[in-house]
Amino acid sequence: MCNDYRLTVDVASIVEDFADLKIRIRFGEGAPNIEAREDIKITDVAPIIRTIEGVRGEGDMVQRRWSWPGPNKRP
Repeated sequence: MCNDYRLTVDVASIVEDFADLKIRIRFGEGAPNIEAREDIKITDVAPIIRTIEGVRGEGDMVQRRWSWPGPNKRP
């Protein structure tokens, strides 16, 4: 399966969009330095928002590899 997305907004815009949804964004690993990219493909490092266990209405923005292992242990 192929997976590709683009990121053309800055961190402040992402935080504002989530704030409109009443979700506060934390930066548990520090605010990431995110550059605009037309293509973020599988295995590229990219920002994601993940849940915070036991906390409602907040998310944590981190940089991670954009893929999850498949059944054969490859992305």
